Amino acid sequence: MTRMRRCLALVVLLTGGLAVLLMAAPQNSDESPFSGTWVANIAKSKRHPNHQFQSATMEFAVAGNTVTLKHGGVNAGGQQESATIVLEADGREHPIPQAPGVTVVTQWVGPRVLQSIAKSAGAQVGEQTYEVSTDGKTLTAKVSGVDASGARFDQVIVFDRK
Repeated sequence: MTRMRRCLALVVLLTGGLAVLLMAAPQNSDESPFSGTWVANIAKSKRHPNHQFQSATMEFAVAGNTVTLKHGGVNAGGQQESATIVLEADGREHPIPQAPGVTVVTQWVGPRVLQSIAKSAGAQVGEQTYEVSTDGKTLTAKVSGVDASGARFDQVIVFDRK
């Protein structure tokens, strides 16, 4: 898995070169402020030096506690990458089929905040928090973890609603 895809899988499990707490009630897709397509605003983002992707998009679909997240973009090398991940925001540990040996615990921390924590061999390897602004126009992804090279990173990626 490339560095960008692995990290997108953790802003989705870690948006790289492109995360409990108290659980809130499940959301309906019609009511979820997450639903829709989001485009990374590179100028407003604080990317880690090892994760300098050229562009990124995320599309959220929410049905109760099931969050389907499609993400894609152009990595630092100019190549298109994309993937889809399904997260169960129920506060329980779930395996990630795309990343053997990795599990994730995802929970609603409020109506506008979703948090996931990824683990490998029992050790935390990533944490991400997605928060939609009160006006519904901005999604902020705070992502930290260990990338494919084993290096720690922290970054904040700001997305605008498309």
